[in-house]
Amino acid sequence: MAVLVKSGSLVTADWLSSVDGQEYLASILRKNKRKVFGLLERPVLPPQIAPDIASYKIFLSGKSGVGKTAAIAKFAGLEISSVHHETTGIQTRTVYWPAKLVESGRVIMFRFQFWDCGEASLKKFDHILAACKDKADAILFLFSFTDRSSFNDLPSQMSRIVDDSEKIVKIVIGTKFDQYMHTDVTERELRDFQQTWHLPVFKMKSINGPRLSDGKTLDGKAGLLEGDDNDEDLCINSNSGYSPDHRGNYFSDGTTKVDFVLVWEVKKKRSKRQKVRSSYQEMEREEKDPTKMNLYNRHEKWRNKFVKNLQNAGLLMEKDITISEKKSIHYLKLSAPWDVLVYYAEELSLRAPLQALPNPCMNMSEIILEKLSIPNIMTEHVPNRPVDYYTCPFRKSKLDKFLGSYNHETYFTNTQRHRIVCEILATTVYGKRKRIQVGIDRLLNENVITSAFPLHEGPYELPEYEVPPESLNPRQSLYKYWARWSQWYRYQPLDHIREYFGEKIAIYFAWLGFYTTWLLPAAIVGTLVFISGLMSMNTSKPAEEICNSSNLYLMCPLCDTCDTWNISEICSMAKLGYLFDHPGTVFFSIFMSFWAVAFLEHWKRKNATLAHHWDSVNFEEEEERPRPEFAARAPTMEQNPITGIKEPYFPEKDRLSRIITGSMIIIIMLLIVMIFLVTVIMYRGIISVMMYHTGNTILKTQAGNIANISSSLVNLILILLMGQIYTSLAEKLTRWEMHRTQSQFEDAFTFKVFVFQFVNFYSSPFYVAFVKGRFVGYPGHYGKLFGMRNEDCGSGGCLIELAQQLFIIMVGKQMITNIEEFAIPKLKAWRQKRKLAVARGSQICQEHKQWEDDNELIPPEGLIDEYLEMVLQFGFITIFVAAFPLAPLFALLNNWVEIRLDAQKFVCEYRRPVAERAQDIGVWFNILEALAQLSVIFNAFLIAFTSEFLPRLLYQYEHSVHLDGYINFTLAYAPNTYVQSNHTMCRYKAFRDTDGNLTLFYWKLLAVRLGFIIAFEHVVFFIVRIIDWIVPDIPESLEVKMKRERYLAKQALADNQDIYLSEAVLSTEP
Repeated sequence: MAVLVKSGSLVTADWLSSVDGQEYLASILRKNKRKVFGLLERPVLPPQIAPDIASYKIFLSGKSGVGKTAAIAKFAGLEISSVHHETTGIQTRTVYWPAKLVESGRVIMFRFQFWDCGEASLKKFDHILAACKDKADAILFLFSFTDRSSFNDLPSQMSRIVDDSEKIVKIVIGTKFDQYMHTDVTERELRDFQQTWHLPVFKMKSINGPRLSDGKTLDGKAGLLEGDDNDEDLCINSNSGYSPDHRGNYFSDGTTKVDFVLVWEVKKKRSKRQKVRSSYQEMEREEKDPTKMNLYNRHEKWRNKFVKNLQNAGLLMEKDITISEKKSIHYLKLSAPWDVLVYYAEELSLRAPLQALPNPCMNMSEIILEKLSIPNIMTEHVPNRPVDYYTCPFRKSKLDKFLGSYNHETYFTNTQRHRIVCEILATTVYGKRKRIQVGIDRLLNENVITSAFPLHEGPYELPEYEVPPESLNPRQSLYKYWARWSQWYRYQPLDHIREYFGEKIAIYFAWLGFYTTWLLPAAIVGTLVFISGLMSMNTSKPAEEICNSSNLYLMCPLCDTCDTWNISEICSMAKLGYLFDHPGTVFFSIFMSFWAVAFLEHWKRKNATLAHHWDSVNFEEEEERPRPEFAARAPTMEQNPITGIKEPYFPEKDRLSRIITGSMIIIIMLLIVMIFLVTVIMYRGIISVMMYHTGNTILKTQAGNIANISSSLVNLILILLMGQIYTSLAEKLTRWEMHRTQSQFEDAFTFKVFVFQFVNFYSSPFYVAFVKGRFVGYPGHYGKLFGMRNEDCGSGGCLIELAQQLFIIMVGKQMITNIEEFAIPKLKAWRQKRKLAVARGSQICQEHKQWEDDNELIPPEGLIDEYLEMVLQFGFITIFVAAFPLAPLFALLNNWVEIRLDAQKFVCEYRRPVAERAQDIGVWFNILEALAQLSVIFNAFLIAFTSEFLPRLLYQYEHSVHLDGYINFTLAYAPNTYVQSNHTMCRYKAFRDTDGNLTLFYWKLLAVRLGFIIAFEHVVFFIVRIIDWIVPDIPESLEVKMKRERYLAKQALADNQDIYLSEAVLSTEP
């Protein structure tokens, strides 16, 4: 019969936590960090403290999936991987643990060598079991509380592996007992097993242990419980291995987590001697301006009351002060204790875990490649993936039904803790409640508090030496597996992003990654269309006729002071024009129309899956509080009809009048955009004439291209300049409109910015595509604007000019934006560090704490600019794609850079934002749908009226299938009246007779164009509706999971659960 040694009878319990133990650890640790030893290494200790070493070989046995590798990780104090991997062959891990013997008081070093082998290898090779048992001191038999078959297999496993004659210690451990509400193995069965086999049975937790008192390392306690849950833990500590640095995430006691940090600066008061030395003018200025002192006193009063009310709300706090010659920086660290967390978890309807389930594969390409047995270079194992659960709303009364609720340290995630503390900060009074002097946002707005933020979980820099990936802190993992440039082709670790930054930011990156993935087929097809045009441009019959025409076609002058010219001079441009205007571009337009709709439909499915996976389905914010700025500037107080509380009120009639006034300002700004557009048109005309009059043959033939490219660059500069000016103006207008809540403010601001940027970016391409060349007139009757002849399309046609515009505006804007996103955060961070360095003064050389490091980072900016950039890009690749098949390729290249730039900003440059919940991308999806619908209409008009596709098609039908004589047919003769006024007979492009009247072919072509638009739109929209009908918004497998979750939630939250279940059983009996 095995004798269970009472904890603490052989070695001193918790000796490592004592002063004596801490001193001993400090003498053997390297730079106060645990060390990972190589295969043939061992600890090298100073002679004066080198202890005796007691070595034990321990073999772990159990069925596949019971958690043998996870158990060893727990013993070693390492992070437990959330992904199951079958162990191949034999794996060993050696753990050194110093302990102090009770009887002699001598320190001894235990050396545990854990042997683990996979079940498949054990069955396949006969020698493995013998090798594992050879000279083994103990065997740990593991079973899982979630797998009854592993428990039933224990007797046969023990009799098969160990003979009664062998003197080997046998211990039975049940794993994962905290993952389900109802385990598969009952307490009675455990007692029967112990009585039968005379062996102790321990229970092991499946979650990572807490941090040690230094805040740096995982607790090596295995979490083994024998008998009742109240018994003492069997401790197996480990001090080997790397652990992530969390130097600022705990109070000075090393156990209380820091959930939030408030920062403010206080100028030091000068001494009397310093005051006497002050100049007379300065003293006089201070006497005349007492408002500064009054403001300082008011701010100090508000701060003190705010801090006192935070204490009354139950928050724990600790202050740290950095003092310099001129000012002091105060860091107030806040922590929410368990009772506060439980109360607000129910108030905020946080989700509570009911049952663990396998993490789903969220990448469709990964599933497809796996089925096709194709190697997938995009996949990479990211350690410590968050566990997926069936969940339900949190209820304090049902706490015992939720997984892991016994562990107060780890039950609530860090993002949940941040959200709860942020809620407390947002609702705490600092002044008079009648004046809505409430919340941290208004204190920040009034500069009472300088900054408020949750802490990053350690530094993002990777350690200089090799460490196990599981040992990295979450920020380091995100940097290593996501934010580095070398990860550009890898899948994004969306679950890790969501766990660290919250659903709102994770949804953005999920959408950006999904959009980028869908750009790949569009880029491939667009590139193939472009290559096909490149290969066939020399076979174009119209281009061949132009090149071989010599002096056959004398063209009318391009301006009033220009000379006639031969059409053969534009041979190269005619071939280049065919590159962007051939049947392949028509096919690509249709393809992209279907692509846009299919992309949005599949994103709805992906979004539904993510929303359920991240517990944000049907998420809606509670009644939002008024914005701090609204509360400060509202003229009156009114009772809220929902809450019944008096709050700041702004009359709807006054707001409506302000919105109308703001709309007039927006219209004026749009008119300014139109004025700039006309200015660019006139600039293009002037440059063309100047180039033509240089006398240079190359400049004369390329005058139109030079003018178009240079004007596009000027237009890009004006677009970016106007965008910056208007964004600032739109923000001020939206503030002036006095929207009550932050959501209303963001929606109004988003609408203003998008409408303006839509016109700002798309007005010039729209002009080239649909207006340019339509109002030119004909010789003797040219249309004019401000005395200048109206623009005609260049020698290669309007599509090539449109392609040039799109390339310069789209690609140029992307390059400038990426440079800004790379450089500006670094400049802001440098400025912030410089500012704080001045404030710290001589203390700058001291080692920074985590809250000081985070305070040097820049505040996180919203996602509006990020979404706006991508939505405008989506418009470029869908609305005008017929003219620029390479647009999806450039968008794809940009987005690969964009993902890593944004990732680096959030991981390295920004303070950690408060995790916000979200179930979708919001109003941006509606904008994308509108752009997808517009793209069908725009592409139909582009093909019908701008492209030469339909004129060539009608000519082939009526005259020549091979387009013989097409150029001559499209060139009209100058009217007789024009020739009689001392002008040379010349040709111009139009379907007109010698009197300048439109021919019958023009009217046939117009009918064909209108018919094509109607047919194109109806066919595309019909197929789009079929796609919408065929592709359900919610996958069928997801619906089953949602029903299963609702069933589990109903059971967990039902007060009469036992009665309900008994009635269900009785109802099934005959």
